[in-house]
Amino acid sequence: MTKQDNLRRLLSPRSIVLIGGSNLALPISNTRNIGFDGEILVVNPKYDQIEGIPCYASVADLPGAPDAAFVSINARLTVQAVSDLREQGCGGVVCYAAGFAEMGSDGAKLQDALVDAAGEMALVGPNCYGLLNFTNGVALWPDRLSGERTAKGIAIISQSGNVALNLTMHDRSLPITHVISVGNQAVLGVGDYIEPLLEDNRVSAIGFYIEGLKDIETFSRAALKALEKGVPLVVLKAGTSEIGTQLTMSHTSSLAGSDDMYQAMFDRLGIMRVHSLGELLETLKIAALCELPKGDRIGVLTCSGGDSAMLADSLDHYKLQLPGLSQTQEQQLGEWLPDFASLSNPLDYNTSIWGDLNACTEVFSTLMEGDYDATILALDFPKQGVGDDHEWQVAVNAMIAAHANHNKTCAVVCNLSELLPENARLRLVKAGIAPLQGLKDGVAALARLVNYGARRRQVAAMDDPLQLLLRQGSLAQGESKMLDEWASKQLLGGYGLPLPGGRCVDKADVVTAANEIGYPVVMKGVSDRLAHKTEAGAVMLNLKDADAVATAAEVMATRLAEQGFGDARFLIEPMVSDFVGELIIGLKRDDQFGLALILGTGGILVNLLNDSATLLLPTTRDAVNEALHALKGTKLLQGYRGRPEGDTDAVVDAVMAVSEFALDHWDSITELDINPLMVRPKGKGVVAADALVRLQG
Repeated sequence: MTKQDNLRRLLSPRSIVLIGGSNLALPISNTRNIGFDGEILVVNPKYDQIEGIPCYASVADLPGAPDAAFVSINARLTVQAVSDLREQGCGGVVCYAAGFAEMGSDGAKLQDALVDAAGEMALVGPNCYGLLNFTNGVALWPDRLSGERTAKGIAIISQSGNVALNLTMHDRSLPITHVISVGNQAVLGVGDYIEPLLEDNRVSAIGFYIEGLKDIETFSRAALKALEKGVPLVVLKAGTSEIGTQLTMSHTSSLAGSDDMYQAMFDRLGIMRVHSLGELLETLKIAALCELPKGDRIGVLTCSGGDSAMLADSLDHYKLQLPGLSQTQEQQLGEWLPDFASLSNPLDYNTSIWGDLNACTEVFSTLMEGDYDATILALDFPKQGVGDDHEWQVAVNAMIAAHANHNKTCAVVCNLSELLPENARLRLVKAGIAPLQGLKDGVAALARLVNYGARRRQVAAMDDPLQLLLRQGSLAQGESKMLDEWASKQLLGGYGLPLPGGRCVDKADVVTAANEIGYPVVMKGVSDRLAHKTEAGAVMLNLKDADAVATAAEVMATRLAEQGFGDARFLIEPMVSDFVGELIIGLKRDDQFGLALILGTGGILVNLLNDSATLLLPTTRDAVNEALHALKGTKLLQGYRGRPEGDTDAVVDAVMAVSEFALDHWDSITELDINPLMVRPKGKGVVAADALVRLQG
């Protein structure tokens, strides 16, 4: 069997074996408590029984090949146990022990031995909490447990055992099907778990806590399948700060890659990113329960002007639309609401119909009939035990009744997370309405779902969605070598990058070259050891005649010789003065993602504004165009204050030329920098004024 076949056995086992001592009492009782009806076996040479289950002295003594194993012994003994389980034909194993790659070089060697011992078994961990399956009643889990059997819900994949444990303890009325604590990902990476979960129709969404991915290719392939199937992925990615990145290295031996590259991948594959565990649960809740909104038009119901204002502000923050009421809606609402009611969206239906089920249902239904893609009801219950909540329960009942006749995204949101009681939440969940706990997290969750739906439609319309798949980073052996500006430009020019049209000559030929090109010209010193020409005094602009060129060459040659660049040649190019803006195009290498393309505001503003976008490769013209117009500096290219409009189509052409070059040199590029790319008026193109390429091998 393949690892994936064995992983399916591990996720839904009919027989399990636990290896350890008295610490097995809790996982055994957990498994019994959630109703596992398969065979439970125990291996321990010193005990006769644990929790009433007779112990086998060794793995070899087991009566058959178990589907799944939980190994809770020290690291070195774990390696031998895993080897024995493989010999026995076990499907997969959860390795609880720490002391592997997260502990340094000695631990890394032990982890290598563990991988060898596993063979084709599916191995979770090591340094992990384990596996829960609430659809089948499996608890290969060493700690207390909160959860119950469920027929449908969301799955959680976490690199932190403690985070996974805490998520099972939530009070959010969100059913969980699976929890997988992946630990060091020695054999199976985060992406490996996605496809088997996608095959299970009981899994309606998947949430992640990750610190770093070890196999970008596998993850991107699985994420694309999830997008195509319509199973939302929601990710909390840690390690964005410098100290956070250091902690992830020591925590699970992960390499936390550049955060902007992770964000680019999430955007590319329609993965919803969150920044807290609360956001994770609320986003999973609305993603799992609700129909995908077809657009960004939101209808809002409140009984308070304050709620209306706060919701309007929050929705506007995420650029969600609040279309007004139609005349028909206003007429129908006027029959149920008093004259002083403000008929608008958000609709403050006030308390005049409070507690009237029929009236509330009619008002809520009327709003849902409007040209809205989703409807939100703001509702904060009184604190439980403080008086009767009958009127609030009526509002819930009315929302359920109205929703039953309108198949649209529907949510109830409370301002304070604790003011939506469990009994109301459970009824809403059963009706397919998301009970969102907390205004900020709730509206953010809705916005993410809207964006997810839009991205899914975009990908569905693509001719070849497979172009979204990512390649793992790799780099050829050998020394890195910088090409000088002339050589860099000639290499890139072969891929269609527009160049100024210059000549690279010795000092004696600078005047001849300038005369042939035509004045005014630019002169640069060129050497494969000279990366920063401006700082070295190796750039002179707007040379208007032969005398100026000759004088400039003498001065520059002296400067360069004094700095150890006596071998430099001279690049003569026409002076470009009609540009309306400057951009930078770069390639950045990452150990996880390979090459990423950077597009940003260039020239002297590149470091000042820090205005850039990251595009993972391969990319598309549409993606480049979207990234370009998201830059703050792009305003300069749009006829800013009477300036000519820039040739943005030519910018996209130039970026795609660099992209093609990158794909052809995937294993050898260590650095590429085009700065500035001068953007000329519309119809006149662009010019790569400077370029630097560094290759390996």
